[in-house]
Amino acid sequence: MALLFIDGFDHYDPQALDPFGDPWLARGKAAYLSPQATRIQGRRPSSYALRLPAGPGGGYVKNLEAERTSLIVGAAVRVAPFENTGQEPVLLGVRDTTAQVAHLVTIGNDGRLRLYRRGYWDQLISTSVATAAARGWHYVELQVVQGTANGTVKVRANGVLAIDLWSQDTVQNGGQLLTAFVGAVPGQACPVTVDVDDLYIADTLGTINNTFLGDVRVDALKPQASGALNQWTVEGAASAWQAVSDGDETTALRAATAGLRQTFDVEALPAMTTPAIHGVQVTLLARKTDAGNGRVRGLVASGASTAVGPNIVLQEQLAWHTALFERNPNGNVQWTEGAFNAAEFGVESA
Repeated sequence: MALLFIDGFDHYDPQALDPFGDPWLARGKAAYLSPQATRIQGRRPSSYALRLPAGPGGGYVKNLEAERTSLIVGAAVRVAPFENTGQEPVLLGVRDTTAQVAHLVTIGNDGRLRLYRRGYWDQLISTSVATAAARGWHYVELQVVQGTANGTVKVRANGVLAIDLWSQDTVQNGGQLLTAFVGAVPGQACPVTVDVDDLYIADTLGTINNTFLGDVRVDALKPQASGALNQWTVEGAASAWQAVSDGDETTALRAATAGLRQTFDVEALPAMTTPAIHGVQVTLLARKTDAGNGRVRGLVASGASTAVGPNIVLQEQLAWHTALFERNPNGNVQWTEGAFNAAEFGVESA
């Protein structure tokens, strides 16, 4: 697999309140999200983005399920105008399992991208020629491939290779890569307000999506009808798709035993001239309702073929969970617009 995770920030509000009246950050898909993060207008009409305000709240942190020897992280970022005080806005970066070594991209006081290696101290390892002005959206991508003498680090801005380093010690006595972050190095303040949209994380393995994806868009498509598989119990609604399309617990689906499947017909892709679908991520807002282990799996049904994602361990509180399907299981091929619109997506109890 190459494509690991996506987030367009369209389907959840980080300021949503939990039963205690506090922001319910578990409704986001990050491992950590600044308590001050807010949802704002996104890059496209009727879409949303995430605002990470300057201050001690930090940024957006995503930990992967397994460690990697290479990572690519890309996102649309917009930086608020900032004073030339020496504090550089952190755009995005990756960090190892031991939290000892991080590679991160900032905007310098001259508007050029800067690449740092952070271990025991910050080491500036390259500065781009191209600038990314502190206004408007820029799509920035960072690729780190680990090696003690043959590692590589690359940075792209708006589809143009801005930094390209070879024969690097990208390990620096640390562990493999596990974490991607935006807006701030994990555990530190966000130097400047940063907006982020259309985030993806990938690695360099596999035969597709194993390099920079470029300026991508992430579209959140909701269920619009129940699918062919209807084995979960509907509560509080007339049909299964109505129970899951509102983002709260007044209506819900429930599965009492393992192996039950529920699929949905989802909204069609927005009209695009020549869409290229890098992957489909099934996103579930779920929790367990009893003691013991509660597990589910993301599910896709395409033609006569079905596929499930890995086990998802549920918690007592509602939280977002994801399962990414990089290929269409009907033929094990890359997704097309027609195949996506004809497929059904859902969940299997495990």
